[in-house]
Amino acid sequence: MISVIIPAFNAAATIDRCIDSIETAKKNHEIELIIIDDGSKDETARLLHSWESDRAWITVIYQKNGGVADARNTGLDIASGNYITFIDADDTIDDWYFDFVVEKAITSNVEMLVFGHKRVMLDGSIIERENDLAEYSRQEINKIQLKGTEHRNIYWYACTKVYSRNLIEGLRFNCDVKFGEDSIFNVECLSKASHLSVVPDCPYNYYESMTSLTSSHYKPDLLESIEAHYSARVKAYDWPTSSIEKQVLLSDFARSYVEHMLPYLLNNLVHIDMKKRRAELIKIRQSFVYQNCLPHYYQRHPARGIRILISCFSQRWYVMTLMLLQISWYKEKVNDYAQD
Repeated sequence: MISVIIPAFNAAATIDRCIDSIETAKKNHEIELIIIDDGSKDETARLLHSWESDRAWITVIYQKNGGVADARNTGLDIASGNYITFIDADDTIDDWYFDFVVEKAITSNVEMLVFGHKRVMLDGSIIERENDLAEYSRQEINKIQLKGTEHRNIYWYACTKVYSRNLIEGLRFNCDVKFGEDSIFNVECLSKASHLSVVPDCPYNYYESMTSLTSSHYKPDLLESIEAHYSARVKAYDWPTSSIEKQVLLSDFARSYVEHMLPYLLNNLVHIDMKKRRAELIKIRQSFVYQNCLPHYYQRHPARGIRILISCFSQRWYVMTLMLLQISWYKEKVNDYAQD
């Protein structure tokens, strides 16, 4: 049996589309669909009840709102399948998804399978994110654990993975992490895995939304979310005893939070009052995340403008940092206007 876990919060606009794609892909496969209504305030509960009422393979759990991690953990607590997958309520799967899971994971007895996805953007365009085909032994997993930033396709997202029950037995998502909890879970999974399989296939469709990290809207408490993610990630790793390997891991942490998280924090400033931007920028720079990471950041970003921006931020040249951001925002606005 394959257990599919869906956390759903105020998902009335998309949940029918999601479940319909699962029902189409189910065919003759033995599927257990577990949907957790995480305290929705819209019509989600009513829609889920109609799906569950005449389908024995669907189970719906209703609980107080606790967040994605808590909802997924509820699903894990009752899942009975030998293999477990996660699908988000606003996404869909292709009709060959379960054929693929059986062939690539179950038949091959894979502990953890990583696959690609299609990204459906707000403008309707589709970007296919394929992986390079790869197989990793325990020894090779130890090496990639030191360089998670270079293997983001492996560490990001739970929805592009198939997990064997034996691998994730006893593991749960960290409920204190509200952003990027998937990557913490995957770090812990790979600390146990003896074999990892990565394939290019893209049977999963991720739909960009206004609340996505990459969308152009203000994200409240983003710094606090990144700080919680950093603290959880530090605890999740089996830190190497070798000083050289430890430095490699510290450098990887630095690259992750400087090159990949910092741009989101800086671009978030465009949505607040101009008079408050400097104070917010100082708050970001004084965060323990960047106090810890910047001394270990040795990379050179390929984009010259971003290199200069990181350098100004690192050296606490706040006025210059804000000027560079202002220029960047202006250019982006001009480009958007030209495309329209």
